[in-house]
Amino acid sequence: MRSTGAAPPRRRPVYALHSVDNALRLIQMLRDLGEVRVKDAAQALEVAPSTVHRLMSMLVFRGFAVQDESRVYRPGPSIGVSPVQVAWARQVQDIARPHLHALCMETGESANLMMLTGVEVRFLLTAEATGPLHADDRHGFVLPAHASAGGRAILASLTDDAVARLYDDAGRSLDADAARRLFGELRLVRRQGYAFSTQEAERGITSVAAPLRRQLPVAVSLAGPAVHAERIGGHRAIQLLLRARDRIDTDLAGRYADIA
Repeated sequence: MRSTGAAPPRRRPVYALHSVDNALRLIQMLRDLGEVRVKDAAQALEVAPSTVHRLMSMLVFRGFAVQDESRVYRPGPSIGVSPVQVAWARQVQDIARPHLHALCMETGESANLMMLTGVEVRFLLTAEATGPLHADDRHGFVLPAHASAGGRAILASLTDDAVARLYDDAGRSLDADAARRLFGELRLVRRQGYAFSTQEAERGITSVAAPLRRQLPVAVSLAGPAVHAERIGGHRAIQLLLRARDRIDTDLAGRYADIA
């Protein structure tokens, strides 16, 4: 008998984890309804509103939900994001990992590896700092490229025409004022060799980033609380960031010469 191509029947796992199941159902609600209120979600899941609050807090943290001013939850940037389908992504992660950890130890701030996907950046790897005040693990986060240090660092490695095409292809064409602001910021990044951002993409977070030099849409960044802005944007931190970036570039050249 020929296969019909139909998926096998789904069965609830014997050892179902109800908290995981509830979190997944909340993601489905966000995806299908476009907005979720705590009271409605609690009724649908048959749990207390406090349970929904706790689950939603984790979804917000991982970028699957955002909360607007009316305290309604809406889909976050992590919903609907396609996989990173490039052969070199794992190789760059493996190369960068020890250098990110060293950078984190040297600066006391969290270090990240970020990749441009369309007009957004995705965090591929984080070496999380351990101090009482630090930026949390951002592995898997998605942020708008124009508002983040890592995104602007990568965009600055492209020509203005190429950047405009990226936004056109994504259906987010830049108007004259937006283009003027963004291209002005990218010219500054090209002159400095790094990008700096304070509370633009994320409230309370400051970051500085530098792009790899191997024609890859990847950047290395340092991120921390806004109260550390002076330290993160200071000469020592930037020099350590650039040194880590150069070491990643060197290791990539030595071990994966075929990567662009």
